[in-house]
Amino acid sequence: MKADQAVCLGILIIVSAIDIKCRKIPVGILASMNVGALIFQCLRRGEDVALIAGGMAIGIVFLTISRITKEGVGYADSLGILGMGIYLGLWKLFEVLAGAFFLLALCAMIVLARKKMSRKIALPFYPFLTASYIFWLTGEIGV
Repeated sequence: MKADQAVCLGILIIVSAIDIKCRKIPVGILASMNVGALIFQCLRRGEDVALIAGGMAIGIVFLTISRITKEGVGYADSLGILGMGIYLGLWKLFEVLAGAFFLLALCAMIVLARKKMSRKIALPFYPFLTASYIFWLTGEIGV
């Protein structure tokens, strides 16, 4: 695992713990994460600028969805997706998001089937984003 991947994973784990415990993530953490991802991409220039812009566009789409749905998708989740989009780029972000939404849907089905929650209860998203990122990393390093 590369150092930048370890940093990203560490941030996701911390934010996941905050999301589970508090259900609200401080804006300062999210803003720092996004600025850090942007600085990282400016210095590294490892991803194509178009792919980074595409990842940012996905984050902006999610922020728009958050606004339209009055936080049906939370702003914190959307800001996290924006940061991941800046860091990973368009296609890698799609892979991580697909995994996160799959895991979230699977968990929601299990919880609903066991009648532990109602349809109106929201599950924290960051733990699923973190788990998906871990699965994505294992595929990247060939484990």
